[in-house]
Amino acid sequence: MRILKTKPYLTDAELKKEMNSQKTVSSFRDYQIIYSIQTNFGKKAEEIANILGISKNKVFKTVERYNRKGLEWQRGKSRGGRRETRCIMSLDAESSFLRSIEEEALKGQIITCKQIKDQMESAIQKTVSDDYIWDLFNRHGWNKKVPRQSHPKADKEEQEEYKKNSLNYWQPNPLSLKIKKIQGR
Repeated sequence: MRILKTKPYLTDAELKKEMNSQKTVSSFRDYQIIYSIQTNFGKKAEEIANILGISKNKVFKTVERYNRKGLEWQRGKSRGGRRETRCIMSLDAESSFLRSIEEEALKGQIITCKQIKDQMESAIQKTVSDDYIWDLFNRHGWNKKVPRQSHPKADKEEQEEYKKNSLNYWQPNPLSLKIKKIQGR
């Protein structure tokens, strides 16, 4: 087996200080691997992996990345989130696209998700999913605004008459009060 060795970019004390200042578990674990190898020269990857409770492959990859990139080895290693390299449009382009749609909406025109999807597809010359459009709305703080539903046979005059003549408070049924007294409640 090959013996692991790290390049001495940091002293043991500096490496320990850097390891203890990490905010995420994964970055702490990566520094823990580097610190363990640097302070225990001659240990094999299997031994380090067993001590730290990780895979041997994780040890090799972490040491290789540290030796190759130096002190910048943790930069760009973020997980999850929005990556500009894989996005359909940048955030600025999305916000400018939504501003053009917002002007139409403020004029009183009804805009549906399908209309926005069609405009988006014609602007970027690609097909997009409905989920992309809803995620776009969510990213930029747009909400779904729909007029309140009303029944087609509803009579506005009858509703107003009911509001004027109905009681504004609730009165208990006298019979139900007598039953409760008999039951002892």
